[in-house]
Amino acid sequence: MDKRVSKSFRSIFKNFYPNLNENDADKALDYFLFTLEKFPDKSNILQLKLFLFIFSFSFRKLIIKDKNIKSFFSLLQRSNILILRKLGVYMFVLMGHCISRSLDGEGVIYNKLNYPKHNNATVDKKLHSLPEKVEVAVIGSGAGGGIAAHTLSKKYNVAVFDKASYLNDETNNETFGYHNFFEHYGLSATRGFGIQLLTGKSIGGGTSINWQTSLETPTEVLNEWDELTKQQNYFNSDSFRESIKYVIDNLGVSTEFNNIPLKEEKLAEGFDKNNIGYRVIPKNNSSNHGMECGFCAFGCGYESRNSSYKVWLENDDFNGDIYSDTGIQKIVIDNNKATHIEVENNGETSRIEVEKVILAGGSLNTPSILLNSGYKNPQLGRNLKTHPVSGVAAKFNEEQKPWYGSMQGMHSEDFLFKTNNYGYLLQGLPMHPSIFFPYFPNFVSTADNFIESYNHWSGAIVLTSDTSSGSLINNGPLWKYTLNDFDNNHLLDGLTQLVRSYYLAGAEEIMVSASPTMHWKRNENEDIEEFVSKILSIKNQPYRLLLGSAHQMGTARMNPDPNLGVTDIDGKVHGLDNVYIVDSSVFPRCSGVNPMVTIQSTSHFLTSKI
Repeated sequence: MDKRVSKSFRSIFKNFYPNLNENDADKALDYFLFTLEKFPDKSNILQLKLFLFIFSFSFRKLIIKDKNIKSFFSLLQRSNILILRKLGVYMFVLMGHCISRSLDGEGVIYNKLNYPKHNNATVDKKLHSLPEKVEVAVIGSGAGGGIAAHTLSKKYNVAVFDKASYLNDETNNETFGYHNFFEHYGLSATRGFGIQLLTGKSIGGGTSINWQTSLETPTEVLNEWDELTKQQNYFNSDSFRESIKYVIDNLGVSTEFNNIPLKEEKLAEGFDKNNIGYRVIPKNNSSNHGMECGFCAFGCGYESRNSSYKVWLENDDFNGDIYSDTGIQKIVIDNNKATHIEVENNGETSRIEVEKVILAGGSLNTPSILLNSGYKNPQLGRNLKTHPVSGVAAKFNEEQKPWYGSMQGMHSEDFLFKTNNYGYLLQGLPMHPSIFFPYFPNFVSTADNFIESYNHWSGAIVLTSDTSSGSLINNGPLWKYTLNDFDNNHLLDGLTQLVRSYYLAGAEEIMVSASPTMHWKRNENEDIEEFVSKILSIKNQPYRLLLGSAHQMGTARMNPDPNLGVTDIDGKVHGLDNVYIVDSSVFPRCSGVNPMVTIQSTSHFLTSKI
């Protein structure tokens, strides 16, 4: 089958990218086959492979001539039949992945762009001599686990276990970063609406590779947490705010080492002309060293980022041990109490006696750990919130360098509570090729001047505070997620705000990350409001918008009622005497803003009680 799949890929590649050569096709094919092997959702991959197998036979040319291949897949994207629409989207998006990533680290498009190159590096996998017993086992070293381990180490013998590796202190290329510091190579997507799930996997978790946006939990969200858990001034309290301040102070959160980079200046100009307020984003940096690099999301070669590892685990105040490359298999439970954890390091499984277990593996991992341990709760692995994201790109006469500078310099909170305490943020972003090509795939494959124009594009996102929900499929790692009309309307409204803002800032071209890519050009007789109307008419159906998520929350939410939540309001798992959860999975609703500070504040608030 692989030979026929490869044959189909080459035919499609040649039609999509006529200006790329055979060597480019070979390199892209290697990554395509790698993707088919590593993509977590094997069912969707099987459908795609069967389609490509049939597509490889000669009789296909009687129906679809080579010159019409691109038009055929564009037609599939528009189909009202879900499986056909999904096939069209998969081909365009995967083609975007395969020209922007590669196994040697340089996507085939790199040589056509004025874009920095970084060689593949190495990551050390550590072999540990594991302890026979620990008082407190903290599972995960990210936003929840790092501060939990630091706090608890003042009272207990603490050991941190994390399946991930340490960062390599290099400035890495995109592919190397995705393959080594993200779950599932950065390829995972939900069933249903096909949301790409980006989740950090390193010592320090997502805090080691995120965009450093450091926002305090809004009061409106804390009030709703209280309402949902039937508390009065528990989260919206002086005690919780002390935890927020503790986190902010230790992370060094401020705007001192951030600015509005070149790639976001036009967005700011457009916001001004569109009467949208904005501000420079606070970041957890200790200096401006390396701020202009733009590659912090793939592993940072500089030391200015105050990650969970650097702040909570690397300093002398932490009195505990860290076991990297050591993944938990399950918790051994006896008489409603955790007695041991089973972990794997270097292919060997060990059983370690524990007195307490603190779960902080993140919203996509924590439910699987508990399910694999035999624990059951009606809310476990449900209520997934994702902060769904879609984007807009705009081309200007002036150079933009879309990847360069602060990863996120500014954003607008004007619409954060647009409707019933929910809404969206408008934020700039670093538009590396691995973001641009998969999320705007139709334009990339047809524009003759794209190679020359790449540095003249900039981009922004709509980050939605969602009421929609997802759930775990079996015990993982697959999730399904359905976007409701309420959240879809907020997404579309946010996209129109970005489009109008870029238009007012003088954009020559504007694209929306829909499927197919929506494309507007100035002076081509389409009024901008006509384009806006087309955006607002996008149906709320899977694969109509191309969506991503870097924030996952709520899959083991807090509630004093075990029928409504997995943990009580102190983070203790219902029905277990000594197991706690302190990551984003306990959120009663989404944080509404980038959740790093909220996770650390919640973890500190909860672990201070243990």
